[in-house]
Amino acid sequence: MVLQGYKVTSAKAANGELVCQNDHVYVSLPWSDRDGTPYNVARIIEFLPPHTTPKKGSRVTPSSETMVRLSLYYRPSDISARNISDFRLLLAAIHTDIQPLSNVRGKCYVRHKDRIDDLLKWKKLPDHFYFHKFFDPYIKREFEVIRTESANNIPPDVKQALMSRYEYLVTEREMVADLTDAFRSCCMCSQWASSQESVRCESCKKHYHMSCVKPPLAGKPAKGYSWVCPPCSFQRHKDVEEHKFLFTQNGSAPSKAKSAAKAKEKAAATDGRPDVSFRGWPWRYFGLYTRAEDALDPEDAIFPRAATRVGQKYQANVPTWEEEQERSGIGHVETEAGPSRHAPVIPIERGHDPDERKHESTIELKSQPSDELNAFMEEVAAMKLAVPSYDVERLNMAIASYTTMGREKALKYMRSTRLSSFRPIIFNDQETATFAAELSRNGGLEVHETAKILNRTPAEVLRFSYIWNNRRLAAENEALRQHQRVNTHHARHTKTLGAPTLGKIRPGSKDDADHSDDEVSMYNASFTSSNKMVCAACSTKISEVWWRCPRTVSGIAMCENCGSNYRKYGVIAFTKSDDSKKAEKKDAALKKGKGEASGTSTPVPPPPPKLPPCAVCRRMEPKPMMARCKTCTFSVHAGCYGIPSQDMGPTWECELCVNARLEENHLEPRCVLCPRDFTAVLTKHKRKPNVDFDLLSALKPTEGRRWAHILCSAWQGEVKYDDPARLKTVEGVMEVAREKWEATCTLCNQIDGAVIRCTDCEAVFHPSCAWLSGYKIGFEFSLAKPGRHQTITVAKFKDSEGVMGPGCWCKGHDLEGRVIYDLHEIDPEQNETALQIYAAAYKPISHDSFATLRKATRLESFLPHTSTIFEQQGENQKKRALPKECEDCGIDVSPIWHEVDDVTEIKEERMDVDGQAQEQGQGQESGTAKKKRKRLVCQLCYFNTKYA
Repeated sequence: MVLQGYKVTSAKAANGELVCQNDHVYVSLPWSDRDGTPYNVARIIEFLPPHTTPKKGSRVTPSSETMVRLSLYYRPSDISARNISDFRLLLAAIHTDIQPLSNVRGKCYVRHKDRIDDLLKWKKLPDHFYFHKFFDPYIKREFEVIRTESANNIPPDVKQALMSRYEYLVTEREMVADLTDAFRSCCMCSQWASSQESVRCESCKKHYHMSCVKPPLAGKPAKGYSWVCPPCSFQRHKDVEEHKFLFTQNGSAPSKAKSAAKAKEKAAATDGRPDVSFRGWPWRYFGLYTRAEDALDPEDAIFPRAATRVGQKYQANVPTWEEEQERSGIGHVETEAGPSRHAPVIPIERGHDPDERKHESTIELKSQPSDELNAFMEEVAAMKLAVPSYDVERLNMAIASYTTMGREKALKYMRSTRLSSFRPIIFNDQETATFAAELSRNGGLEVHETAKILNRTPAEVLRFSYIWNNRRLAAENEALRQHQRVNTHHARHTKTLGAPTLGKIRPGSKDDADHSDDEVSMYNASFTSSNKMVCAACSTKISEVWWRCPRTVSGIAMCENCGSNYRKYGVIAFTKSDDSKKAEKKDAALKKGKGEASGTSTPVPPPPPKLPPCAVCRRMEPKPMMARCKTCTFSVHAGCYGIPSQDMGPTWECELCVNARLEENHLEPRCVLCPRDFTAVLTKHKRKPNVDFDLLSALKPTEGRRWAHILCSAWQGEVKYDDPARLKTVEGVMEVAREKWEATCTLCNQIDGAVIRCTDCEAVFHPSCAWLSGYKIGFEFSLAKPGRHQTITVAKFKDSEGVMGPGCWCKGHDLEGRVIYDLHEIDPEQNETALQIYAAAYKPISHDSFATLRKATRLESFLPHTSTIFEQQGENQKKRALPKECEDCGIDVSPIWHEVDDVTEIKEERMDVDGQAQEQGQGQESGTAKKKRKRLVCQLCYFNTKYA
């Protein structure tokens, strides 16, 4: 297969995902055409232009949209009727199909088993598959698939060519050990010794080409027999004669080093690079019936082979035309002296056989191909005649009339034909019954015997057999589509096959005309509201989406989980859901209560509340990662809210409900970074019943025992998380630049909270206001360009790698062609959301200090400096260095130092002058004075002194 080189290399699938070349996708025909079968897993080889003709025999018609060429995978259940427990296992194949882009349902992920590091973890991820075998649908055989780099026992030039073109090799099971073994060469000619052309000496373990052995070997030893080279055989006889032969075991035990080397070679290569492919194929056949030198030719066939293609059966010696004439005796004249080669030769043209039909031509030429003939045949095919356009008699009659009559007369003649003009084969009811009886009695078609009984020619009986068989198969297929069991003598199966026609047995088919999602594969809202929907697999009655049931399941609808699992993985688990079990217990309790003599009945508990979608991302999937607060019914995904796996469970509570019970943070949950107050939580201080949770209901505690929206804290670059996995505790709010607090939001016109700037313009707004206004919010990657003294953190998400930055775009920008990931989009390989990856890479706080000390360090820029105290002395200021320790407690560390007034009493000695001391005021101590001074104390001593 040669790629057509169409310029389109990526496009959007039916579900809106962007698919590219070599992406693995789900693909299927519309529900009514694919007969209810699950999705097929395929790989996109290339995109084709519109109106590309599909493969012959395909049910797909050319479409005006972009077409895709797909490499299909098989499920084990598609090949055999065995039940396969591992429904993530696939079989590769060299089988292509052309489908319109609308039949591509979504992306999935398929890898070879050797390229998966942890297979159990890989299979737990949604939409992930693996393969390690290959199936050929033409020769009906399975093959092993090995990596090209693990094939060692092939010539070096051949291995280099294969590794440059193909990632995998398809081979027989018995050839895997031979190909992965060490490189083997003939000890005589030092060339590569393939297993088909070489033998191994059982004594010296050396390999010989069968042609290098003297005398050469005609064939390899039969199975169960060994071969010994001539030198070893001679030495063996010599040892036996000299009685030196010891009966030991043949061969030697494999060394540990050799086993370790093989284990190292078979180690899984789990790098993320794409598979090497050549002309759209990452694998080719290289097995028992392959010549190694043929792999060097890029035009060599890559398909598996069931037998060798060398020998008289495949290579024919065709004589030339002259040799054929001489061999037939033409041009030779017999004389008395013998045959003469100088007799005149009778010229015979090609296409004429001698001694047959008097040298008449064996080819009957009815017409020469031309554009005029093609136009005439297209016009005849459009006519409505008594027989269909593909009837052979109709085609022959059209060509014959065009050749003999010309265009206009031939058209007039064809319009005047009747049913009898085409010599139809019509059997009456009695002849048809006789034909069917003879077919059953003989166990097959006996043309000549049946023709004698019916008094018809063998040609008429043979042609009627095809007509009769087609009619029977048409009636059988129609019965199968209507869920009617077919059990006749000539029936192919005794059970129903395929899916019935939706318009005949599916209820609600009138509403399918205006439903466009997956081509009537799902019921619309009007049908689900007017009918009681029950899942045919798990018996649940709660589901946001109801899928149509396949024919293999008796029922009408399937819930979202069962329906999607069947379409993606082809598996149906008939396990009762929790709500159906509770309903059964409730019915049993009611029946028991009615039978009691007291007549009292047990009160019926209310039905469980309907599980709402995630309040943050507004989606249901993945359901296993959904958590629901037991107090306020706040439902959210673990990755959207930051919930570790060990915290998941029925007893989980959201942050606000935990705070309402413990009262560790502020009881009025309001974001400190924006003016929005949409906190919908039921607390004992403020209740808001019948609320609708959304993204602004997700709050996390801050270091000041306040609250902040996850959206606001993630989009402020200065804000960090103490625990990024839980998206809390929010720290660094005081480090947000002053300009952000003083700017006016262009959406709410308020100067309250910190704003952010549009990524592509100068507009400023709060993150919460941008989300409420429908602005584009997400993450965009840029190339890492580290500076001389700067370290750049590189993150990876899906197919992008580089510096991951949050962005917000107002509605005036065209974002077509830019790769912007939603903050709750999931990377299937890491199984984390974009917000989780961004928080883990760019939002963590280094835990080399305590939280209180980190907060004190931030406060230094707002409070008086801790290293100097200023004393006012007129217009001048003098700086006085702080002491090394507190004057009260002696501590040398404090977030803030304080100056306090200290009053000390000083005694002064005075002289008595003329007895004046007695005359001074009574009751006062003479010689005592008070002096004020400043002393420095720590924060704790200042607090104790002031509030003691």
